[in-house]
Amino acid sequence: MNTQAFGVKIPDGLMRSVKAGRIAHAFLLSGPHGTGKRTCANYLTQTILCASPQAPCGQCPACKKVLAGLHPDVHVVGEEEKSISVDTIRALRDQLALRPFEADRHIALIPRADRMTAQAQNALLKTLEEPAGGNVFFLLTDQPGAMLPTIVSRCRRLRFSPVSVEACAEILAEKGVEPGRARLAAACAQGAVGRALEIAGDEDYLPLREKALSSLKALSGGKAGVARAISFLGEGKSAAARAPEWLEILEVVARDLMARENGGTPYGDTGDLKLDGRALLLGVMETRKLAASNVSFLAALEKMYLALTGSR
Repeated sequence: MNTQAFGVKIPDGLMRSVKAGRIAHAFLLSGPHGTGKRTCANYLTQTILCASPQAPCGQCPACKKVLAGLHPDVHVVGEEEKSISVDTIRALRDQLALRPFEADRHIALIPRADRMTAQAQNALLKTLEEPAGGNVFFLLTDQPGAMLPTIVSRCRRLRFSPVSVEACAEILAEKGVEPGRARLAAACAQGAVGRALEIAGDEDYLPLREKALSSLKALSGGKAGVARAISFLGEGKSAAARAPEWLEILEVVARDLMARENGGTPYGDTGDLKLDGRALLLGVMETRKLAASNVSFLAALEKMYLALTGSR
């Protein structure tokens, strides 16, 4: 059996342990973006700090402060940093060495733990090896392979996965999203509830998806269609700003094409699109690498599209 928290399943055994005060000093929550890692961490934090016997009550000052991100003993680290440095972790260690303001312990939350440098992870390791004062760490990551094995071995691991598109759409509908939009957002997010909520609330995302599909269809004209295909994204800063979402959309389309090619069930409708799904997926991965290396996104996209016209 599992506890349901805002559509996220939390093992009942874990909840019983936490409510009984048998709390692991460190948790590693891994899984794709939007699958409930942050929701689970917040829910467990509420449960640990809640003053009610029916924790988490959601009504006591501690619960409300956790939900609002205002609890003085909950420390969120490196959320906006592209790389979490050893100095950031050392500063966290200094905070945790002080007496808590309101609770009986500190809670440290690192939403993008994979962004810690090797030095930062080694600095954190010393704290995990010698936990003090009942402090609890929540390390969240989309890329558990980027974590040092020594860090992973000292954490209780929780793995999160997407739900079915139907279940995801139902959760969105319960939150007031129009059913048709909920179904499409759920398909675009491949069943990741958090990401689906983001997509449903972004008025520009679904029109961008239509442009991306039109872009891929333009490749049916071979190399002559590449320039037109790229034109759907736009130019300049606006094109670069939407690059991550454009690639996300292409990746979902690639996985749907691969499912269709292998007799599986796609998340969404790819229509009459005729492209090699595997080639598209590999192209997306390579384009991300190039963009991360400061190559112009439009140049990287053109390279991918040219390669795709030869894979048809």
